[in-house]
Amino acid sequence: MFTNVKVSRLILVLSAIAIVGPGCDVVNVPPGAGGNIDPGRRGDTLFTVVKTNIDVRHDAALRAGDDLVAFGTGPTTGVSYIIPSTNPDAGIAVPSSDDYDSGAFAVGGQRVFLVGSNTRALAFQVSVFDAMTGAITHTFPATDIRVGAIPASEEDAGNIRADGDFCVVICDQNTVTDGRIVKVINAGTNPPTLISFGINPTSSHFQVDQVDIDAATRRVVVVANSTFYAYDLDAPNAPPIQIAAPNGVGNVQIELAGDYVLALDNQAFGEAFLVDIAGQAIVPLANSTATLDVAIANNVFAFFADAVADDRGGGGQRAAVGTIPGPDFAKAAVGQFIDGSTANNGLVGYGGSMSVTPGGEYLFLSDGYLQFSSGNSVFTVLPDPDGSDAYGTPALDVDCSASTVAFKTSSGRMATTTTKVGYIVLP
Repeated sequence: MFTNVKVSRLILVLSAIAIVGPGCDVVNVPPGAGGNIDPGRRGDTLFTVVKTNIDVRHDAALRAGDDLVAFGTGPTTGVSYIIPSTNPDAGIAVPSSDDYDSGAFAVGGQRVFLVGSNTRALAFQVSVFDAMTGAITHTFPATDIRVGAIPASEEDAGNIRADGDFCVVICDQNTVTDGRIVKVINAGTNPPTLISFGINPTSSHFQVDQVDIDAATRRVVVVANSTFYAYDLDAPNAPPIQIAAPNGVGNVQIELAGDYVLALDNQAFGEAFLVDIAGQAIVPLANSTATLDVAIANNVFAFFADAVADDRGGGGQRAAVGTIPGPDFAKAAVGQFIDGSTANNGLVGYGGSMSVTPGGEYLFLSDGYLQFSSGNSVFTVLPDPDGSDAYGTPALDVDCSASTVAFKTSSGRMATTTTKVGYIVLP
């Protein structure tokens, strides 16, 4: 879903380019440039958008960590990484890269948590890779961790999830020795160790739909049988908090931050809702029919609206953004054409994937052109650093941490299967 160039905009973009390393094109972008201007944004903030010539498989995973981007390189196996601050011109394969599934890994801090491909010797096992040392620090035997299933897509619910030093996994209770379904890897120890929750949420891992983890609150959330189970890392044998979802939980990956979860329900036309874990309550959001993706930080939540005709346009969905604890939210303005006159090249504030920095400072959109806001519904389109697309930086599958934004990019908006690694080192 990328498109052609227009000469007048191309000249404008080319004037901003600075080359910082072989195989990398960058552009320094003052907030407000290239799209709708948010007058509340800090005028001294500067983004450097980098498009590398490093191949990333278009249908594999890509995840951002602390000065780290990990990405899949093959249709089923292969994982590589880069350290953005070094201005890389090539990816580095993790050890025994082809043993690991290219869509099932997770990233926390400076580590990659790898899942053994179901066709390789380490099938369904999990290894911890430390990008700072370039070494696998531990591979858990199947008696400790045996992932119950590997989802078909990197965006499917049920993948392992990581944050900081921790990674939560769903285990096959019939294979692991202790019979426990939900476990957390603590990579902050040397070697990495396991925390196993003593009370299973269900009798079988097949009933566990998805999980997420928040390192700051040391909390794990599990979705099973239309119920949220909240576990405490510091009290792994304590009964989890249970919060039932009246309309079920859909198959969009939940997002957890602090005391809140953002999810879509399982109605025919799913609606976004918040879960207040501390208050043990569901927080409905009025007129919140939604689709595709959600994002949450400690003070911001966002989803793609799908309630009215204006929520769909230019090949994307309209971003809706609110402030924790909700329930109010605002949608991006309508009629903001990226090419200035038509929806052919997308709309400002519309996209297909989203990610927010943990502090809520920046919310990014992709699946079209790379856009950002300062945690609200007013978005800016980021110019293309190599000038190959006059309307913006082509971007797919954006993911961000506190320090790094990662995305798949290409020469143009329609080149969705020939993708390269793109990134921003955040100020």
